[in-house]
This record gives sequence, C-alpha cells and structure tokens, in this order.
Amino acid sequence: VEVKAKEILAKNVIRSTVKSKSAVKGAIEMNIEVRLKEDDTDFINILSEVPGVNSAVMVSYNGDYMG
Repeated sequence: VEVKAKEILAKNVIRSTVKSKSAVKGAIEMNIEVRLKEDDTDFINILSEVPGVNSAVMVSYNGDYMG
C-alpha cells in the first residue's frame, strides 16, 4: 500500500517528502508534505480508493503556527 501511495503521489505532485511515519500492528500512518502541480487535489480521491488505505486527508499550511 505504501509503494502504491508513493506512485500516485509521484504522478500527481511536484514534490513529496515524508514528514513522519508510525507503524503499529496491522497499520501504518504517514504524514507527507506535498507541493501541488496546480490546485488540483483529485489525487486524494484516487489515493483514498487504494485497497488498504483507510483515510487520506489534505491540509493546507501557509507557514504560520498559532500558539
């Protein structure tokens, strides 16, 4: 599943960087920073349909943290 997800990202974004990865019995969670080619986020829908993927979430980040 991880390889398939990375293949989808490679085809749909300019750049992707794994920011964190955790693994527990039977599950892997990854946070990946992506740089979009355009404002096209359709690849998230494709990613969420991959067998073994339970959730795909996109969050916009502008560089400012509150706190």
